[in-house]
Amino acid sequence: MEFSPQDHLVNQGRAILESEAKSLSEMASRLGDDFSNAIHLILSREGKVVVTGLGKSGHVARKIAATLSSTGTSAFFLHPAEALHGDLGMIDKGDTVLALSKSGNTAEIMALIPFLKRLSIPIISMVARSDSEMAGVSDVVLATGVETEAGLHGIAPTSSTTAMMALGDALALVLLSERRFGVTDFANLHPGGALGRRYFLRVSSIMHKGSSIPSVQAGTSLGDAIIEMTGKKLGLTTILSENGTLLGILTDGDLRRAISMVSKISSDSMGSSLLSRPVEEFMSTHPVTISGNTLASEAVRIMEEKKISQLVVLADNDNKLEGVLHFHDCLREKIV
Repeated sequence: MEFSPQDHLVNQGRAILESEAKSLSEMASRLGDDFSNAIHLILSREGKVVVTGLGKSGHVARKIAATLSSTGTSAFFLHPAEALHGDLGMIDKGDTVLALSKSGNTAEIMALIPFLKRLSIPIISMVARSDSEMAGVSDVVLATGVETEAGLHGIAPTSSTTAMMALGDALALVLLSERRFGVTDFANLHPGGALGRRYFLRVSSIMHKGSSIPSVQAGTSLGDAIIEMTGKKLGLTTILSENGTLLGILTDGDLRRAISMVSKISSDSMGSSLLSRPVEEFMSTHPVTISGNTLASEAVRIMEEKKISQLVVLADNDNKLEGVLHFHDCLREKIV
């Protein structure tokens, strides 16, 4: 198969994008009272938004329903053909129907109208033309005005579906604003996403605990403390009293300072003596500590502010060691 020159392919792609962008710009300039009426109607209803459409409009409807649901407006997608065969029972009296159709004459949706009217369900239609059949039976009409599709021959749904999707985004985000739906609310609905992790993941869920905590007792030699620190690979070891309370930590920085002392005295015996001395002679006695209940995002902020890579986690009610959090743990969880 012989391909067109690269410049020709790029120019075609650019023309399609520009055509769709122009359609969106023109639709934005036409947006008027019908849009605010749709917002008011949805906000005045106690039920869900039932989004329906067939074919490509159906795919867009699914996306709009998902966007509404994740931004504070309960919604679900209803296949119009399935609705005619029993799924109509999914609709409650407090619901609002948002029906998508470029032509505004989709037979399956038109067949639903009498049943929706019987239940006093208000209908918002999203169509290309305000004089279409669906528009005539709707309570609010959102006309995109996009009838010409981008691309060769203009036969595939492109500009029209892009306009519907963008208009659905506008509805969802204005509803979000009117509901005072904040970042925390959004995170509540996305616990598995990056935002959810940032707002809800606690230090206790990702810290090193139990046998993975580098720790030695007071009186341990510096040499043995180095072995513990090296084996646990967190760049520090904690130093504990007999009852398990934190006395301090030995970090890579503390170790470098200790080695610096040896380098100034070129005596092998002095180096050997240094490694046998108690670790508490070299430890930092006031490390930065946090609670396991602290948000991981707050822990990241503290580490960045203090220019450190680890935090010691203590129990809320005493000085007992609970864990160690490393900056890399937060990176792994995509908190940073």
